[in-house]
Amino acid sequence: MLAAVLMAGTALAAPVAQAAPDPVPDLVCRLDAEVNFSPPLGVLVREADVSGHIGYRDCRSPNGAAPELTDIVFDVAGTGRFGGLPVPTFSVEGNGVGMWNTGEVGGLYFKGDLKEGSPVPDRTVTEGPLAGDGINGLQIPKPRFDKINPEGVAGFDVFGQVCFWNGEKGRCTAY
Repeated sequence: MLAAVLMAGTALAAPVAQAAPDPVPDLVCRLDAEVNFSPPLGVLVREADVSGHIGYRDCRSPNGAAPELTDIVFDVAGTGRFGGLPVPTFSVEGNGVGMWNTGEVGGLYFKGDLKEGSPVPDRTVTEGPLAGDGINGLQIPKPRFDKINPEGVAGFDVFGQVCFWNGEKGRCTAY
């Protein structure tokens, strides 16, 4: 009986498992991008070349992994697609190369939809500082009125916030 009481006491004194802490991003940046479609995407043109830039500005490093990295603008190229059913959608896929404020070259891969309030398309740093980091966040893409014509939409400005994550991605809106 005494052994049973001692065993029960030991079980009660065992530490409770702690939940893993939420991941903290390497960088949090303001998103400022412009994508252009050539020819314009629309009902008659479902696929086009994409060019433009994806800028990450005013970056800060909550986890201290890269406090020296504050800005980069990637020149991007790839493919844009238009889907008309059930709701018109625009998507992009491609690569970019840019230079960090430190003078180091960075590479980027991107793929996903351009929808208001939607998650930032999948993005991965492919070269340079933070290579391998995944990027997420929220975006607000706006068709550029000077880029809309009877043939379709020829470009978007995209604004928002992104986070760079080494490993598991968390909620970028928490930062």
